[in-house]
Amino acid sequence: MHEIRATIPVDSVAEVIRIAQSVGIAEATTSEVFVHGPDAKRILFSAETSTPKARALTEALLNAGALKNIGMALTSREVRAIVSDAPVESLTKPMREPSPDVVQDLWQLSHLTWSYLGRALSGAILLGSGIMEDNPIAIVVSALFLPFLAQVLAAGLGFRSGDRKLTVHGLKAVGASIALGFVGGVVVAAVEGGPIGFQGFKGPLSSFAISAVIGVTAGLSSADDTGRRYLIGVAAAVQLAVFPVWLGVATVIGIPDYKLVVQHLLSFSINLVTVAVASVAAYALAHGRCPVGRRT
Repeated sequence: MHEIRATIPVDSVAEVIRIAQSVGIAEATTSEVFVHGPDAKRILFSAETSTPKARALTEALLNAGALKNIGMALTSREVRAIVSDAPVESLTKPMREPSPDVVQDLWQLSHLTWSYLGRALSGAILLGSGIMEDNPIAIVVSALFLPFLAQVLAAGLGFRSGDRKLTVHGLKAVGASIALGFVGGVVVAAVEGGPIGFQGFKGPLSSFAISAVIGVTAGLSSADDTGRRYLIGVAAAVQLAVFPVWLGVATVIGIPDYKLVVQHLLSFSINLVTVAVASVAAYALAHGRCPVGRRT
């Protein structure tokens, strides 16, 4: 469930109400607000509705020719409950989320802040320790820190929708996660020494199958209010991060077999591409098209 708000000029109120009614929203509220700027008098429109209707309203407002270049500010908020006369079974439908929610969530999660870099490095160090000792608990816990899935989704969905800036933004974040994964492996190997206890790598075919499942699940959950994205993120982090961390460890203590390195790099490439492609395909299949936000 969502609340959609739009700050609009007074003479656009009738058009916004008409659009809301056209997508099945029977009730909405408006109030006069004062904006400190060149257009002081504005109207705040608000509609609380189900997630599918919120998406339909958002897209209709963004695509309405009469609302172009009017300085409209549009926001979307997820709400926990709405008590109204609307049937609860239709009000609580979780799909599909408004497109700006999907796009801007991926943008936000892919910014290279100090927090992002710290989580990526600390997760890589913990994963490296788990690889050295073949400790499944450390490996799973490290996946809670490692940022990978949202960043791969950002690159994939940005490429599919033609949003070059989102694609580059996601690729930068993925590159940072890979680089810090390698550094974390180097740090752990330098401190602990060898040998590497973890031997649970999958072959290229198995890697493809597992990554396809993760990608499809991620693509479907990216527009679902009920999706447990953090659990999918854990699975993706382990599937992707283990390769650069292992390579960092092996670089310090000695690479056992260059053929093995090539095989692991091939599996990593397959995982990365498969997660991105499968997630975009699943989103497009289930939701018609990729999300498109206002591009800058």
